[in-house]
Amino acid sequence: MQESRFNIVEKVLFLIFLLLAVSCNSQQEIETEAQLLQPISEHEVAQLTTKGATKTAASPTGVVPATLTPIPSSTPIAASVEISTQTPAPSLTATVTPSSTPEPVIASTITALAKADPIDRTCPNPPPAKPDYAHYYLSGDEWPVPEASPEEHFWLKKPLPGGGRLLYTEWFPYGYDVGGRYLIHNGIDIAEPEGTPVLAAADGTVIVAGDDYSRLYGWRCDWYGHLVVIELERQWQDQPVYILYGHVLKIEVNPGQRVSIGQKVAEVGVGGAATLPHLHFEVRVGTNEFKSTRNPLLWLEPPATRGIIAGRLIDPEGRPWQGVAVTAVGRSDGTEDHTTWTYLDDSQHLINSDDTLAENFVIGDLLPGEYELFVELQGEIYRYPVNVYGGELSEAEVITAPFKTVTPTPLVSKAMTITPTPEKSN
Repeated sequence: MQESRFNIVEKVLFLIFLLLAVSCNSQQEIETEAQLLQPISEHEVAQLTTKGATKTAASPTGVVPATLTPIPSSTPIAASVEISTQTPAPSLTATVTPSSTPEPVIASTITALAKADPIDRTCPNPPPAKPDYAHYYLSGDEWPVPEASPEEHFWLKKPLPGGGRLLYTEWFPYGYDVGGRYLIHNGIDIAEPEGTPVLAAADGTVIVAGDDYSRLYGWRCDWYGHLVVIELERQWQDQPVYILYGHVLKIEVNPGQRVSIGQKVAEVGVGGAATLPHLHFEVRVGTNEFKSTRNPLLWLEPPATRGIIAGRLIDPEGRPWQGVAVTAVGRSDGTEDHTTWTYLDDSQHLINSDDTLAENFVIGDLLPGEYELFVELQGEIYRYPVNVYGGELSEAEVITAPFKTVTPTPLVSKAMTITPTPEKSN
């Protein structure tokens, strides 16, 4: 009887132990599932996306960074990747079948879309130093020659709401450094409040959307903070054309997604090399690289109330003058004066003229009317009349006198006559 009681006690203890074990295991499963259901941080998504792949970076803007502290997007964004648009890419939006274990859908989908980028996106270490540029300098190389009948390509609409004028920053135009203050500018800047919608300037496919902390698209990594790159549906002279939006936040598109003109893709922000809210806008032709840009003013369609001048300032041998001020002086009623500077150059040749215009300066946002280009160079004054028409491009070419070699003024040395002091007689 006593043995029977011991058997009963043993069975009860065994059942209690079994219940405790099941309870602990269930609690552990609940904790594990809770961890899986936690939202994935931007850093974790970046690790998932780039695992096993070469890291890349984003594209730069023309302002020397005042801060290197990255400003994260208000919404989680995967690390930027570049995809191929040669074959139709699957949409990033798909029906997900629920499973017992949540999967990192965004990361795996983007990774599937990523292509082997032929461009080296490795971040330079150490970052490159800003070179010095020569102003009022005559290049030793001949500049490209424009075609007899250049073809306009105003394919892009204003990338901001409202239509009408594009109020870009005129004192920091394409190809200039603000008198040595900044890195040479490979785009244009448009000052807008943070949160202003950024719109697709043309139909195309998103190939980059995210940050550039670890992939090189510009002068250095973390140049834009966050960026969007769209490859246009149209090609220029059998070359792909890309538009880049820099310093954006709240990106609303994904790589592989097709966008239509006027569709919101992001918002104006800060980050990377920018410390104040603005949109940095680029046009790249041929390859999606920092060295492949063109002047965006020659691609953005001007409104009917404004025109553009594309000009050349060269010597008789066709060599371009670099970093020279050119002013469009308004001569008819209602016109205003506008000043720009001829393109600078450096050892990497980061600035390019249009393939058919071969310009080395552009002045935009001009009221229709009569103007006179004014240039003062090596003691000479040059004036060139040009008419500007609304919604159109006008061309001008100013040929200067041959380069004047400065003859150094010889130093005049005056011999000092020393008058001996007479000795005192005792």
